[in-house]
Amino acid sequence: MEQLKKVGKAIVDFLGVFIPNITFLVIFITFMVTIISRYFFKTPVTWSYEISVLGYMWTMFFGVGKAMEADEHVVFGLVYDAVKPRTQFVFKVLYNVFLLILLLLCFVPCWHSLIGKQMVTGVLKLPYTVVFAPFMYMLAEVIIRTCINIRNAFKEHKEGGTEL
Repeated sequence: MEQLKKVGKAIVDFLGVFIPNITFLVIFITFMVTIISRYFFKTPVTWSYEISVLGYMWTMFFGVGKAMEADEHVVFGLVYDAVKPRTQFVFKVLYNVFLLILLLLCFVPCWHSLIGKQMVTGVLKLPYTVVFAPFMYMLAEVIIRTCINIRNAFKEHKEGGTEL
């Protein structure tokens, strides 16, 4: 079981750290090629915008799980920080349960939409199924991380000793 956890963690780390670093590097290199081509050679690069958009999407799709794991995603904590720990627990559980329900509801329709797409991108002619496949990975990872957040909320609440 420990070996399986190590392999799973290595895969998630590869997808959540290595791939976003590579895609961000591709965005940067594309940006530099665009500048050099446009201002030094006076020739625009037609594929640069599409590569930049795809790189940004893949950076986000693959990196969101690590942001959730590190609890570094965008939150609005003004009210949350002002309430008592018991209320924070309730907020945390309700938020994560609501998020989980929405993600589970949209998973199958998103999968059918992804598989049903026959379209290709405008310049590079990449199939949409390839372009948006990381979105399904992101959905699956966020569903798993949300379940972990719910479990951790109950664990922290129990360790804190406050009653429901």
